[in-house]
Amino acid sequence: MLAIGMVRGKPGVHALELRKPEIRQPDEVLVRVKEVGVDGTDFNMVKFDLQDIAEGRDEIVMGHEMVGLVEAVGNEVKSLAPGDVVVMTVRRGCGICEPCLHNQSDMCMTGLYTERGIHKRDGFLTEFVVDQEQYVMKVPSDLVKLAVFTEPLSIAEKGIEQIRVIQSRLPWTCAHPEHAFLSPDWGKCKTALVVGAGPLGLLATALLRLAEAHTYVADILPDDSPKVHLVRHIGANYIDARSKTPKEMVEFCCSAYGNVDIIFEASGAAATAIELINYMSRSSIYVMTGIPREEIAMKVDAAQLVRQIARYNQVVVGSVNSNRTHFEMALKDIPHINSRFGGMLEEMITHRFHVQDYRQIFAPRDPKHIKTVIEVEPWD
Repeated sequence: MLAIGMVRGKPGVHALELRKPEIRQPDEVLVRVKEVGVDGTDFNMVKFDLQDIAEGRDEIVMGHEMVGLVEAVGNEVKSLAPGDVVVMTVRRGCGICEPCLHNQSDMCMTGLYTERGIHKRDGFLTEFVVDQEQYVMKVPSDLVKLAVFTEPLSIAEKGIEQIRVIQSRLPWTCAHPEHAFLSPDWGKCKTALVVGAGPLGLLATALLRLAEAHTYVADILPDDSPKVHLVRHIGANYIDARSKTPKEMVEFCCSAYGNVDIIFEASGAAATAIELINYMSRSSIYVMTGIPREEIAMKVDAAQLVRQIARYNQVVVGSVNSNRTHFEMALKDIPHINSRFGGMLEEMITHRFHVQDYRQIFAPRDPKHIKTVIEVEPWD
């Protein structure tokens, strides 16, 4: 069967010929892949030749955002049946630490995990894949055409979950008790700054706006960019970071409501990410999800940074990957996001390719690019 991936010692993407996988364990599921989403991780793997291939192998199949159709199931599988539309999680646990043993591999304690399409394990950019039932979940019939957003939205879901859980220690952040961080309307009375208007930043913005948070999005994009259009369509305010320092960005957010309660970093711009810490508001939280590729040296007043974080009850937290719970949250929120914001998810898909056109997929992107989806097999 055809697969698209990277080959040891050969830059770029390549067509691979693999054997069709088979069910070998009673809890396994064979899935026919229909669509695969492409994100910054995939583009960077190709651009920077980041070949993270398992020992003893010479290639890795790419792709970690997928939608597929169940082809067959092992005799112990209970939650799935042939014909079900499904999505699959990405990280596979180490099998040693408690988080991984409880299917929380996004919090792996050993670092010995693998990730499909990213880290030492084949991904989904192929015709068929097999995995255990615990990593596969059914998609509601009305979400089939939007399910490709499940994985990226799950990353935003986890970041927002971290914010809500950690900040629940602050019960008096708003005069309205129903706006506490663990309540349904938790976003009211709160101001958020999202750094980065790529797919992850847009999805995080959508979740914040669903919660009624006053939201600003900063990026280095012109005012007529499709991403900026979507930011405003969601009901957030756009900040052109080309004309503002991190300090000015935060001051701009504070000008209306007096405080920035949340910073969600989704750009991987390391220098800006670090500098923003200096201007966090009292009792605020800063979640970092972007992973920089370059090396940057900069001067930091470490003593001032420590004094500020301690004195102002601030929190800086990293968030990576997600688990089944966050996928389930994403599947629940996808229809709300798309209906509340007028079909924004369809609008985010700016490029579609057939799997045979794999070389075009990773060519330089045009300024109007937001999200690429690869069609492995047409939907009936």
